[in-house]
Amino acid sequence: MDKIAFVSGGTGFLGINLIRELQKKDWKVFALHRPSSSLKYLKNLEIELIPGDITDIDSLRNGIPENPDAIFHVAASTNLWAKNNDSQTKINVEGTENMVKVALEKKAKRFIHTSSIAAYGFHHGVIDENTPSNAMDSNINYFITKFQAEEIIKKATAEKGLDAVILNPCHIMGPFDQHNWVQLIQTVYHNNLPGIPPANGWFCHVEEVAKAHISAFENGVTGENYIMAGEKNSFKRVVNILQEKFNQKISQQVTPAFLLKIALWKDTLVSWINKNEPLLTPEKYQLLLEDLEADDSKAKENLGFKKIPVDQILEDSIKWLKKENLL
Repeated sequence: MDKIAFVSGGTGFLGINLIRELQKKDWKVFALHRPSSSLKYLKNLEIELIPGDITDIDSLRNGIPENPDAIFHVAASTNLWAKNNDSQTKINVEGTENMVKVALEKKAKRFIHTSSIAAYGFHHGVIDENTPSNAMDSNINYFITKFQAEEIIKKATAEKGLDAVILNPCHIMGPFDQHNWVQLIQTVYHNNLPGIPPANGWFCHVEEVAKAHISAFENGVTGENYIMAGEKNSFKRVVNILQEKFNQKISQQVTPAFLLKIALWKDTLVSWINKNEPLLTPEKYQLLLEDLEADDSKAKENLGFKKIPVDQILEDSIKWLKKENLL
């Protein structure tokens, strides 16, 4: 008999990739989607489409089947603008509370939670699963809410018997991305990049992250975290790879922090006038200057997580974007 999975955030970047990987393994999938979300990449798949919202607990009670083998809680707000913090907290914290509550009611066998490296906060050294989080000291609401969501899950695991595993990916890139790192790719493609941040990041392929979710169901230890970092690259190298693929002049210099600060002030002023989200927010500015160091050896050893070269990740992203006429 096929295993049964319920996936929140089914129309999102990671959610779509996870559903496709689950189908390859013959899972029966129930995919939660907001009524307003586009079903373009799900409607032709043999899955159960469940209209609802993680902030609406009744829609979860109506949509999550009894005794599912796995609930994959992927839905989240990745907002990086303080104006949207209240909505983000409702989604990431209250939404996770609802998911956990209904998972227990429906007697889900395992609960796989998509968190983020952000839940650990900022650190000068290497982050691994034993690094104490300082996310609550951050002024970035995304960091705070991802940590708070993890605390909800860990409490339910310790006190109520929830069989949960937590995954902490770094920067995810790849096909079906329409809102995240795709913005960088499109900006470079149109030769509109205002500057290159003087920092680095860890980049992982969305398909490997999706596969690791299924492996976490099969092999993850209850109550434990697994960091998925991928390959470390400077933002300059990522931009240069894109410029090379688009036959553009290769940028040789990164943008000094003080120029990014000027851009932040300018974007903030424009935002006050037009009320739209600025291209560069204080939260994004802080992230663009942060050097991230992460150790994902645990996920590689226990979940079979694979590091894909960023050149290949970008190539796969570009191929998909061109296929969808998004470049």
